[in-house]
Amino acid sequence: MNERIRARALELGFDRCGFARAGRSRDADRLHAWLAAGRDAGLGYMRSDPERRADPRRVVAQCRSVVVVTLNHFSPDPVPRAELPAQVARYARGRDYHRVAASMLRKLSVSMHALSGPGHTHRWYVDDGPVLERAWAVEAGIGFAGKNACTIDPERGSWFLLAVVLSTLELAPDAPVRESCGTCSACIPACPTGAIVGPGQVDARRCISFWTIEQRGAIPVDMRPLVGTRVFGCDDCQAACPWNRFARATSVADLRPREMFVDPDLAVLAGLSRDEFDRRTEGSPVRRAGYEGFLRNVAVALGNTGDVRARPHLERLAASGPAIVREHAAWGLSRLDAAAPSGEDRRP
Repeated sequence: MNERIRARALELGFDRCGFARAGRSRDADRLHAWLAAGRDAGLGYMRSDPERRADPRRVVAQCRSVVVVTLNHFSPDPVPRAELPAQVARYARGRDYHRVAASMLRKLSVSMHALSGPGHTHRWYVDDGPVLERAWAVEAGIGFAGKNACTIDPERGSWFLLAVVLSTLELAPDAPVRESCGTCSACIPACPTGAIVGPGQVDARRCISFWTIEQRGAIPVDMRPLVGTRVFGCDDCQAACPWNRFARATSVADLRPREMFVDPDLAVLAGLSRDEFDRRTEGSPVRRAGYEGFLRNVAVALGNTGDVRARPHLERLAASGPAIVREHAAWGLSRLDAAAPSGEDRRP
C-alpha cells in the first residue's frame, strides 16, 4: 500500500512522500515551551488548542498514519538588473503554493480512497491545518530538523513546501534520515535579526517574515533597519545552509517566479496602484500582506537602500499613500538623510 501511495504522489508532481505513525508528536512539549515563552508573536491560531495540533488523532478520529509530501519551489536567482533591487521570499515568487498543492492533494486523497476502500478517512492540509508539518516530516523520513527550524532533505536541501494527509489507514512508517547539521551553525549568524535564538528555536517576534507578512500595523522602528530590502518574507537562513547546494529547479511551472518577482524592483513596486497590486498578485502569496502592508514594506526597503534614487518614490508615498505607508515613507526619507554624507546634496 505504501509504495502505491508513494508512486501516485510522485506521479502527481510531488518530490518526496513519506509515512509516519500517528500519535502525540515528539515536538509537542517543544510547542508548549515555545508558546509559553511568547515566541509565537501573538499568532492566535498557534495558541488555539495546541494539544490538538500536537496529536493528529485529535483532528481525525482513529487516525493511524501521517502521509507527508514535499513540493520543490526552487528557482535560481537571475543576475539582478533592477534599478532598486528588492527581495521576496523564494516560495512567494510564483503562484500560491496552497493553491498549487491543493489540487494535487485532492487527487492523492481520491487515490487513497480508491486503494483503501470504504470506511477510511483521508484528510489533507497544505500548511493550513492544526498539524505540526515539520515534526511529521522528520518522523516520516523526509529529512532532519535543521538549526534554522527548517526541514532539510539531505538530497535536495530545504527549498520545498510541506503538506500532509491524515489517514485512518495503518501504513508502515519510514525510517528517519541519519544526516544532521552536525557542527554547522551557518544559519544562526546569517539571520539579520537574531531570530534564531538557539538550535531549532525561532522567535517569531524577531522574524522578518512575521513583520513583513503577518503584522497588520506598524513595523517597530528598531526593526526597520534590519528588514533591509526585504518586502515579503526572508530566506537568509536557508540561503546560508550548505545543504542547499543540492537544490534543483522546480518542475512545477506555477511555482516559478512571476514576471514582477523574477527581478523585483522597488521603483516598480512603489508605483503600484491598489488595482494594479490586486491584478498582479492575483493567486500570489504576496496578497497575504495586503496592499497597505506591502507598500509599508516597500517604503522601509526604499529607506534602507541608502540610494538617492529612492527619494522621489518615498516622497510620493509620504505625500499620497495610505496613512501607515506615509508614516513608514517618512521614516524612509529620514533614513536616507542619515545615510547621506554630511554636506552632500541629498536631492536626486
